[in-house]
Amino acid sequence: MIVSGMSAHPPTRPTLPTRPAETYEPPATDEPAEADEPAEADGLPATDEPAEADGLPATDEPAEADGLPATYEPPATDEPPATAEAAATAGDAGTAASPGTHRTGGTSGTPKGDRTAGAAVTDGTGRTAAIAGTAATAGAAGIAASPGTHRTGGTSGTPKGDRTAGAAVTDGTGRTAAIAGTAGTAGTAATVATAGTAEATETTDTAATAGSDEAAEVRRFWQDLGLPGLVDVHTHFMPERVLHKVWAYFDGLGPLTGGIEWPITYREEEAERAALLRAFGVRAFTAMLYPHKPGMARWLNGWAAGFARRTPDCLHTSTLFPEPGAAAYVREALEHGTRVFKAHVQVGGYDPADEALDACWGLLAEAGTPVVVHCGSGPAPGRHTGPGPMARVLARHPRLRLIVAHLGMPEYEDFLDLAERYAEVRLDTTMAFTGFSERMAPFPRRALPRLAALGDRVLLGTDFPNIPYPYAHQLDALAELALGDDWLRAVCHDNAARLFRLPHTPEPPP
Repeated sequence: MIVSGMSAHPPTRPTLPTRPAETYEPPATDEPAEADEPAEADGLPATDEPAEADGLPATDEPAEADGLPATYEPPATDEPPATAEAAATAGDAGTAASPGTHRTGGTSGTPKGDRTAGAAVTDGTGRTAAIAGTAATAGAAGIAASPGTHRTGGTSGTPKGDRTAGAAVTDGTGRTAAIAGTAGTAGTAATVATAGTAEATETTDTAATAGSDEAAEVRRFWQDLGLPGLVDVHTHFMPERVLHKVWAYFDGLGPLTGGIEWPITYREEEAERAALLRAFGVRAFTAMLYPHKPGMARWLNGWAAGFARRTPDCLHTSTLFPEPGAAAYVREALEHGTRVFKAHVQVGGYDPADEALDACWGLLAEAGTPVVVHCGSGPAPGRHTGPGPMARVLARHPRLRLIVAHLGMPEYEDFLDLAERYAEVRLDTTMAFTGFSERMAPFPRRALPRLAALGDRVLLGTDFPNIPYPYAHQLDALAELALGDDWLRAVCHDNAARLFRLPHTPEPPP
């Protein structure tokens, strides 16, 4: 976890290459209209806001460790290029956070190596920019950073070698560009700060950006394993205003974050976030969204149907809530091509064994449609979190294809018990084994052999974009478990590709 005085060092990406969507079949085009919104929508456009979601106090909004409501205004894209500034201030430029901390730790007794996070800064709009080794500003001023961190670790214990990022700079829109050994900006000008000395320099749009560097690193990971890409079963897309409320909840250290500093790494607009996943080589991803009160789920499902239509590499995602009519809209979602459901016991504050959901679980079990459930008690316990409530659901619906989010953090071993007892229970890796989570809820090393034995039922999840570190860190953390390349291939691609019947999916080993 990030404690006071520590920040992640998210690289930012002004321009991202796009990759054509995979060829697997997109959701049907006769899904419910996006505008199927509850009546009391506060007068907002149907595609922008759930019922009453605008104007409620933060504690009334969907609050969770994977994403909670908030307000956020993205910066204008026509701001002037960055100019040299010696200091950062809130509003015009940015607010510098305290410097990063020395992060150590590893798996099976093997240290991960020194990972020193840089200082985080925010611009006047709330956008967070984290720069390796030094503070930087955003908005009207652009200041570059010192070289990035020393990162080690690789697949099956094989070091990847030293990967030192170059200088990072910000442009006038609050974005950060990190260049391998060279300062650069998304626009045309920036200021470079090295070892506390500011030097003005000009770069061009041809400079390499942090986005391309980061994408290259992620792609090397799966290419080295001989995979066609990644499948990420735990990513968040939802109506933009809802997501901005989520980010503000994190920024405000809402109660369900456990009071932990949680700077969001990827605050891009929706299309840019999808493009970034494609640049990483993610073949398929999800739109994990969830209600926190009655009357939201059907509206969110309508939005998600529209998102799936315009984003064919997103697995059509729906959600549910214990309320009258839940079984009807779950059935409707299944009929219109939903491929995965999301339930959030912590945020929703409901018992998954509630009778109002019993028919829903039955429908999902009968259809064989997976459901990702945040049912563990991390980062803060809820009234119905922990293994007991889901164990009661599985006792009634043993064929339910449950995907336990976050490996059930922090009740890892209890949820491993459920996976060993029920053949259709799977676990996703979201945030597990990262430096952030290991300080908050370390995975017990005695349980690694059990996790290895369940290698055909562990799926890659990341929590993108709501993570306080770069996407590649999740992959590195899994590699550093040293459970073998076959395990990594299964977790990062093959298991989910088979579950969702993606094309060109390899057969499981005999």
